[in-house]
Amino acid sequence: MSTTEIAPELRTLLLLKDDATRRDYCAALPDATLADLLRELDVADIWDVLSLLSSRQRAEVFGHLDLDHQVEITESIGDDALADLLTHMSADERVDLFKELPEELQESVLPLLAKAEREDIRKLSSYSEGTAGSVMTSAYVTLPYDITVSQALEKLRRQWPAKETIYYAYVVDAKRRLMGFVSLRKLIFAKPEALIGNIMQPDVIFAHASDSQEEAARIIAKHDLIALPVVNGGDAMVGIITHDDALDVVTEEATEDILRMAATDLDEYENPSVVESVRRRTPWLVINLLTAMCSSFVVSRFQDTIASFVVLAALMPIIAGLGGNAGTQTLALTVRGIALGKIPLARGWQVILREAGVGLLIGSLVGLLTGAASYLWFHNPWLGVIMFLAMTANILIAGICGSAIPLTLKALRLDPALGSSVFITAATDVSGFLTFLGLATLLLARL
Repeated sequence: MSTTEIAPELRTLLLLKDDATRRDYCAALPDATLADLLRELDVADIWDVLSLLSSRQRAEVFGHLDLDHQVEITESIGDDALADLLTHMSADERVDLFKELPEELQESVLPLLAKAEREDIRKLSSYSEGTAGSVMTSAYVTLPYDITVSQALEKLRRQWPAKETIYYAYVVDAKRRLMGFVSLRKLIFAKPEALIGNIMQPDVIFAHASDSQEEAARIIAKHDLIALPVVNGGDAMVGIITHDDALDVVTEEATEDILRMAATDLDEYENPSVVESVRRRTPWLVINLLTAMCSSFVVSRFQDTIASFVVLAALMPIIAGLGGNAGTQTLALTVRGIALGKIPLARGWQVILREAGVGLLIGSLVGLLTGAASYLWFHNPWLGVIMFLAMTANILIAGICGSAIPLTLKALRLDPALGSSVFITAATDVSGFLTFLGLATLLLARL
């Protein structure tokens, strides 16, 4: 049954005020499904439903809600209810929510938490946004290397309810330095008297807490890991990043790249303020205005040519439009290649040469088509030649600029996606008009 079919039933149950029936109905739904249904309700009704659930299920369902929804709900409930909610949430979701709470609410609820939760929040909150440490969780299993398999399994049985995953246990020494890992599968099939140090896998793939979250997500994707251990500067293990958190990072980064290529950012995506949107977008539109004026200036230099052969005005948008689209294609591939670590700066010149070759071949093909179409349309072979040469040159330049601009921004330690679309549009418009109208001026006598 889909959520659209379940939603009316839930609304009906809310009106009945029969707590037992509502509790049984909600407890039978998957946590994510119930969260999807609750998003359609107002804050009071959401908490009315959540309060019927056990503390653990309440925290699980609550964790599936958007962070904005979570903050809105927590501001409407008492400190004791919030403390219970934070206690049962997973470590990474708990700290994400805590950092978004108003300062006065943080100060009032923190003393109500157990010492372990307070210290965990302080530790995880200390890592800078965008680092591996900021997205890791402290809910992982560690084992000493000198215990037996049977002792390890007993320890897992005691710890598993509070851990994010138990499919891998990480072997550490007395100073919590990472020595290796052992899978649950291996523990189950190993001899009970075998020592953990003898069956563990010593070669561990890990990340440092100061590494970027994108790099950590790339490692998880590259090696198909369920979780990635994270160590601090002293090689002591401080957390793990799970595959679902890595997926969130990848989604967030992809969204951020798309928005930045359009000269906006993730904060505006999440902020409904009209004034804030105007403040963020206007500077880039002003830059775009200046680049558009450059294009207009180029066109104005050829007004006599256009006046002598007005057909050129009808064909100019074709040159600019196709050049811009070709540049955007190259730009998107290059930005994502840089973001995924597949295009290091050391190979940047190879990428530019490759895209120049691609642009030349595509430009030639599209140029032949536009040249032929222009000839058939206006019955002028020289106009077809001009269209062919101008289109080839513009798409070639689009390929070069579409790869060179983000690589240059990366070399300058700026976000490669930041406003790149503005610059690529300017480059292809100016080069397209200059090439097209320049060739038309040279061959005007033949037109």
